[in-house]
Amino acid sequence: MKIRNKIVVPVLALLFACAAFAFTACNNGKDEEVDAAAVVSSVTISSSAALLSAQEDAENGTVALTAGVEISEEGADVDVVWTTSNAEVATVTGTVTQPEAQEGEETPAPVYTGTVTAAGEGYAVITVAAGNKSATCVVAVTDAVAESGEELASLAASAAEGGVVALAAGSYTADAAFSAQNVALIGIGAAGAVTVQGGVSFAGGGKAFVSGITFTAAADETDEAAVSAAAGTDLTLRNVRVQGFVYGARIPAGTQEQQGQLHVYDSTFANVWCALAAQALPTLLRVTFSPAASYEAGTAFQWFDGTNYFAQIGGEAAQSAVPPSASDWAAQSAPSA
Repeated sequence: MKIRNKIVVPVLALLFACAAFAFTACNNGKDEEVDAAAVVSSVTISSSAALLSAQEDAENGTVALTAGVEISEEGADVDVVWTTSNAEVATVTGTVTQPEAQEGEETPAPVYTGTVTAAGEGYAVITVAAGNKSATCVVAVTDAVAESGEELASLAASAAEGGVVALAAGSYTADAAFSAQNVALIGIGAAGAVTVQGGVSFAGGGKAFVSGITFTAAADETDEAAVSAAAGTDLTLRNVRVQGFVYGARIPAGTQEQQGQLHVYDSTFANVWCALAAQALPTLLRVTFSPAASYEAGTAFQWFDGTNYFAQIGGEAAQSAVPPSASDWAAQSAPSA
């Protein structure tokens, strides 16, 4: 009997050790936590702009966006998160579906969908993120949609405070002036789908927003700025391209109480004498850029200190007592980098 006990105890110990090893191996396998930032290569979104109706129960009151998530480690499980910048304008709900694999094929990647629903007139930036990568879609909730240069000018002039004017895909020749505060101009379509020959101005102040538009100067090169705003305006450019202007975006002098701000995301300036201009002390204008913003040859940055104009080209600051004029902007363009 004693010999049997000596044999049974080591066997039980061996079994427990094997079970513990198996459990540890399982936790170190697919159940191990994944560093999402390391395995997510890119995040894309099916559309960079969307238009929803502000009317209650409208057929186009919702839109489904699809995210593409590239993962470098097969089988890694990462969280895909959808958010909105303004839930009072548009909400978003994320879902994940797993398509069935066809016989003999590998299991397809999950489908990540963000369903956006209009909540009120205005605009919202919808963001889908995984790991440290993200993509955005600007959603305009409005029934003010221009399809010609005349309609654009008219809708801009009559826009109410907090209003949004959308541009359908196409080419427009117009100079649009917004007099109301806190307004937005949003182009609907893929990159380059909306082109405006002319400029847009925001005289009302407050917050101004421009997105999804390519601005080109008129043939006679008399257009001074693609986007201009009143002193103290909080101006945001997102997915904007500017080419052939004296100024890309311009905010005139302000005061300590009237401090302008300029935010640039995913935008490009080409053959522009001065991409971002501020006739104000540097401390009176805050400028922020996203890493994706690009500034091509012929781009400069300028500010005014009350007496002299300063232009920064290729990292070197140059001083000029005379600001550039529409007639000689081409001669003063920055050299190719």
